[in-house]
Order: sequence, then structure tokens, then C-alpha cells
Amino acid sequence: MTVFEAIKTRRSVRKFKSTPIPDDVIDEMLETARLAPSGGNAQNHAFGVIRDNSLKTQLAKAAGDQMWIVSAPVVMACCGDISWDIVNQPDDDFGVVVNNSRFGVGFVKSMNKYPDRRALMKLWNNGAPVLAGEHIALTAVSHGLSSCWIGYLDVDKASEILNLPKHMVCLYLLPLGYADEIPGERELKSIEDISFYDTWGKNRK
Repeated sequence: MTVFEAIKTRRSVRKFKSTPIPDDVIDEMLETARLAPSGGNAQNHAFGVIRDNSLKTQLAKAAGDQMWIVSAPVVMACCGDISWDIVNQPDDDFGVVVNNSRFGVGFVKSMNKYPDRRALMKLWNNGAPVLAGEHIALTAVSHGLSSCWIGYLDVDKASEILNLPKHMVCLYLLPLGYADEIPGERELKSIEDISFYDTWGKNRK
């Protein structure tokens, strides 16, 4: 299966067979996550392979009581490292320069005044595991597996359940398994709706 075929085939699934996922497939998924890009090559992500039913049940409750999550033989805990705090960096730090450029100096300064630094670092690093996690999701498809991204999550509770250190937080769950349902077709925008050439409003001639 090509990457394009995996992308076309991927669907969000919320019902799974009890068939276990082979260890070599899990290893391959983790390897593709390891190879994923990250901002500044920070590699500020980590993935928990959750197979214990008690832990899956607790995580499902932390995800707004989405108990279908427990049916997945594996739930990937997609975690981010929140130890880097922009407020502690010098003005010439590359991360500071980049964030000032992206969001504006005024915005960054206002965020630096926010007292709950842990909450703010969760926001700043919300995307930390996403690229690597999608590598996992697409690798899963290539092995006949399905998944579903879970962002509706009490991240502090999930982090507590997983006994994460203070500098790590579980930002998403990614249940994985062999689908026990046939998802319907998605309504997707056209290429013209999601693209432009050179400047906004110009399509390819």
C-alpha cells in the first residue's frame, strides 16, 4: 500500500474487534513516529502504548465517558513535553524569535504574564504529538488497522492516570485496532475549495 492509498483509505473508527495488534506492527508504528518531523527538531513528543483494560477504562472516562475507546486493543497516549517555557528564555532564543514572528511581540508578552504556566505550556505545545501521531495512524492503515483521534480529553486527569512526570502531558488519545464497523463516506471540500495558486482567489489555469 502506498502512502497515498493509506491516506485515501483512512477513516475514523469507533468500534473495534478484540483481535490483538502484533508487537512488530506496534514497533513499526513507533518507528514511524520516531522518524516524524518536529519544530526545531525538538522531538518533544512521546507515545504510550496502552493495552491494560483498567487503564483504557480510566482514560475513556477522562475522555468525556467515551467508553467505546475501551474496545480498541491498543490506545496510544499522545504526549507532549511542556518543560520549555518561553518566559524563561532570552530575547535572542530561536524559539522566542520564531514565536514573536508568528504571533507578534505583544501577544507573546501578554502570554508571558499569564500566571498558570502549566496551562499555557499545554496550549503552546498542543500540536507537539500531532505529526508523529498521524504517522502512527497512517502506518496503522497500511496494516489493515483503523484509528480515531481523541481531543476531547481531560489532559491533566489522563496524565495522572498514566503516571506521567510533571514535564509531560497526555494531549490526545489514539485508539487503534481492526475495525468492527464500516464507516460511511465523508463529505469533503473540493481541491479548489482548499487551495490557491500564488495569491488568494487564484486557481490553476
